[in-house]
Amino acid sequence: MIRILLLLWLLVFAFSAITYAGTEDKIIDSYKKAVGGDAAKKVTSKLITGSVKQGDKIGKFFYQAISPDHIRTDIEFEQDKISECYNGNSAWRQDKELRTIIGTEAKTLRLKALLLNTYLRDLSHYRIAIQSLGKMQLENTQVNILVFKLNDAYIKLMFDTKTGLLVKQERELNEGIEETFYKDYRSINKVMEPFSIKVKKPTSEIDIIVDKVEYNTKITETTFRYPSADGSVPIPDVEALLKQLETNQEKIKELRELYSFRSTQTETELEGNGQVKKTTTKVYDVTPIAGTFVERLVNIDGRQLSPSEQEKEDKKVKKEIEEAKKEQKKREQKKKDKKDKDDDGDISILTFLKIVTIKDARRDKFRDQNILIFDFEPRKDYKPKNLAENIVSKLVGTMFIDEQAKQVVRLEARLSDSVKLAGGLLATLSPSSAFVFEQEKIRDEIWLPSYSEIHFGARALLFVKVNQNQVTRYSDYKKYQTDVEIKSEADSTSEIK
Repeated sequence: MIRILLLLWLLVFAFSAITYAGTEDKIIDSYKKAVGGDAAKKVTSKLITGSVKQGDKIGKFFYQAISPDHIRTDIEFEQDKISECYNGNSAWRQDKELRTIIGTEAKTLRLKALLLNTYLRDLSHYRIAIQSLGKMQLENTQVNILVFKLNDAYIKLMFDTKTGLLVKQERELNEGIEETFYKDYRSINKVMEPFSIKVKKPTSEIDIIVDKVEYNTKITETTFRYPSADGSVPIPDVEALLKQLETNQEKIKELRELYSFRSTQTETELEGNGQVKKTTTKVYDVTPIAGTFVERLVNIDGRQLSPSEQEKEDKKVKKEIEEAKKEQKKREQKKKDKKDKDDDGDISILTFLKIVTIKDARRDKFRDQNILIFDFEPRKDYKPKNLAENIVSKLVGTMFIDEQAKQVVRLEARLSDSVKLAGGLLATLSPSSAFVFEQEKIRDEIWLPSYSEIHFGARALLFVKVNQNQVTRYSDYKKYQTDVEIKSEADSTSEIK
């Protein structure tokens, strides 16, 4: 669960300007000019066909893309087929088996789509950071090296210093580094495209010869959908399942207020080029008090608090408890007056379930467990009631569901468009902002949050750009009474036996 107030605080006070240095700009401008300039701007979709060779095997090559982030590659041999796709919501791959790709590898595939589909245009819109690694000799060609970073994904591109064209791409897969080499550029409608492509992976190597490149052809969304698996068990009624999920999330929300826990938060502040500027890890003991969660700081970067820091923390905790009780009384009074409004500042899984619509349901595995996976997008007819719902109404992503327990195991989401806070005067969240939540069964008795991840980019106060990540791990859940006061570290609440 993400506290919106915390997010706003980070946006406003943890500034990290994202600007592209002169070297990076010059290399990218040279590439844009070399690849076709204004002609490349007109390309909104692309279909590439050709042949592929892997050892003694000869096959067919297909590449389909829709701007800004839909991409699909298919390699077909006589008996084998290898496919890889990012469809705007999620990523999937099919080789020996069909599976959903998650984590950094999925983010890297989306980053690849953004870079190739846009011909390196509008990078600041997607909050893609760029870092120059200087020059090197690649075979007989001198190249400029740039690293493009989006959240925790990165891709390295190398450009010919003479022509300005892209000659090599490197991206990290679970199996290791994949290298792609581009040669034999030809003009197609005044846009330069490589007709010879070599892909090297740790365990394989293929050569691609392009026969034809077509622009702005009609490529439907169904092209990028997760393939139907033959003989798979039918998907249950989605509407009924969502209702059960929503009911269970309501229960989790209620029961969570009966448990204290430990929260380990790692915040990473990034430079404009994506380099880490500062990383801080804070550990909190969290206790439910008066309908909210009060955090007591335990240590910073493994260091226990000093006596003065501990005294300051005790005062802060006491103040938060007093404020929580006041807010609880206000909420109770609103309910009595029937003026209670849904002004919750949390983005929770429950919030998602109320606002999203489901598509592309399938069966897959997550951590060796059979699960259901749904892609989702905002309901077009839903009107947001508060800041949290306004953010969710711009999110697309994927839900991982334990069908037997009727619980959300993992939720991945990212902004599909910018979100303005206070009309943009306070901050504007960029489409690079992304979130991950995970839940698991605690002590084989209750489902509770176990992990959350926030990657966000924003423009704060109209001109300051921000780029930060936060990872939170939840542990040590204990059932506690909630009608007690915390006055100091020694006065901890009592566990119910």
